[in-house]
Amino acid sequence: LRQLVATAFEDPTLFSMSARENLTLGRPDASDADVAQAIEVAQAQFLYDLPFGLDTRIGEQGLSLSGGQRQRLALARAVLARPAVLVLDDTLSALDVHTEALVEEALRRVLADTTGLVVAHRASTVLLADRVALLQDGTITHVGDHRELLETVPAYRDLLAADADRDDL
Repeated sequence: LRQLVATAFEDPTLFSMSARENLTLGRPDASDADVAQAIEVAQAQFLYDLPFGLDTRIGEQGLSLSGGQRQRLALARAVLARPAVLVLDDTLSALDVHTEALVEEALRRVLADTTGLVVAHRASTVLLADRVALLQDGTITHVGDHRELLETVPAYRDLLAADADRDDL
């Protein structure tokens, strides 16, 4: 199962080891080119600027990194694993809008070759999905593509409108 599924969560689990070791946990045989490509997808180039680059120890849970940096490191690790199923649970929530757009563009290419299960609260992240399931009170109430739900489901429109009104977007 661990070879088939990779995950990246809003609050990622990182280990007190080097950035490279954290990246390659799911694929220890990854080449430098593969690592660089995963870093590019996740917009995690900041890793090269750490004091010892990818060999910098990031500390327990990556506390020396910002929330967005931790999320991007975890996303790069998940992408590097080249899973059959990629589970992203609000993985981009701590990113600024510009970085999020760059990551989403790269993720579209990754998701073209893998099955993705994306849990998102931001409207822009929802656009990564071919099919959207609207959850209300713990129950799936509607399923369809973004355009269909936007046109036919008032609760979906309201949810997206509320997201667009947030000051941090």
